[in-house]
Amino acid sequence: MISALMLVLFVVAFVIGIPVSASLVLAAGVAMLLVGQDLIGIPQHMAASVRGLELMAIPFFILAAHLMMQLGMIRKIFDFAEAALGWIRGGLAHANVLAGFVFSGISGAAVADAAALGSIAMKEMPRAGYSAPFAAAIVMSISTLGAIIPPSIMMVVYAIMADVSIARLFLAGVVPGILVALSISALIAFYGAFRLTPMPDPPAFDGRRLLRTTWSALLALFAPLVILRGMSAGFVTPTEAGVLASLYALFVGCVERTISVRAVYAALRDTVESSAHILFMIAASSAISYIFVAQGTAASIATAFGDANLNAVTFLLLATVVLLLIGCIIETMPALLISVPLLLPTANSLGIDPIHFGVLAIFNLLIGIMTPPMGIGLFILSSVSGIRFGRLAWAAIPFVLLLIGMLLVLTFVPRLTLWLPDLLLPVNS
Repeated sequence: MISALMLVLFVVAFVIGIPVSASLVLAAGVAMLLVGQDLIGIPQHMAASVRGLELMAIPFFILAAHLMMQLGMIRKIFDFAEAALGWIRGGLAHANVLAGFVFSGISGAAVADAAALGSIAMKEMPRAGYSAPFAAAIVMSISTLGAIIPPSIMMVVYAIMADVSIARLFLAGVVPGILVALSISALIAFYGAFRLTPMPDPPAFDGRRLLRTTWSALLALFAPLVILRGMSAGFVTPTEAGVLASLYALFVGCVERTISVRAVYAALRDTVESSAHILFMIAASSAISYIFVAQGTAASIATAFGDANLNAVTFLLLATVVLLLIGCIIETMPALLISVPLLLPTANSLGIDPIHFGVLAIFNLLIGIMTPPMGIGLFILSSVSGIRFGRLAWAAIPFVLLLIGMLLVLTFVPRLTLWLPDLLLPVNS
């Protein structure tokens, strides 16, 4: 009962405009007063939740992404993708997918992906003759790759909560990320084949431009390989991989002579702001999680599912619906921090691999933010781009349905997520 009241209070506080982190602390504080506990427990739990060394990976991956943006590497990746795919029908849209896929292997955050690619795509695509809502829908769908392709900040947080290997969870996102990127490109090709949206006639293939842009972007294109190979081979831990990514970005900036004091300062400033926001949200959510544990909420949910004799597939389908609804109304990070402590014990009791469940949960919440009619990502992008909400929501529907279809495929075929980590980092190794 206390847990339910706490969640209701959190949602009400969030809806009336109180910041997410403050809403979490407020709800936890009221719950602790109702159960007769001292409020001093809130700052104690908040401080304890962000002491783990594993969390150091978050600011370093964020720093690497901001350095890449400030030093012009994202533009070079986009130019390479456009030269490689721009000559086919819908080439600029396909180039966005390829650029998003590569940048996802650097950024670690869906928001960073949307910001970096959106700043380019939302100018280039309408200028080339694509509809603005179609371009925005592509940017939103591509941004989901930022949290499932390693490195991923949400995966770091989930791995700490679920007590699983961060490196294995990173590897588990590779195959789903590739499949999602290919499916988005397939949908774009479908649009082009049946002329369902305005697409300009593609230019002729320019081999010289492809060679020139490949050479220009070569060092930036190697960044995801350096990060992933370092972790899969066991040379570096995920936290060290974040440091390596940041140092690599600085190295590329020095080699290409794009580095400057102003650019590094801007990257550091943005990193501090983003990291503080994420870490404070983690700290605030820890108070909520403490109430769930103290009240036995997660255990009660697991018992209820056990009494209902539901199998693992049924639970995953129900969890999909719940997570999609949560993702529609709450930002992905607090949604993950609130939902995982409630659902993971049941998943474990049903024999669901926590690595597999983590990929599904994160992907689920990302789809939720772009799902009409309530997806908060739609409202944010509508206000930023000036596109009417109705037009944006209508353009997003096919992409949302596609992503839900991919989610169901991953749900029913767990080997798609577990094959690569079992191959490169087996549990018994």
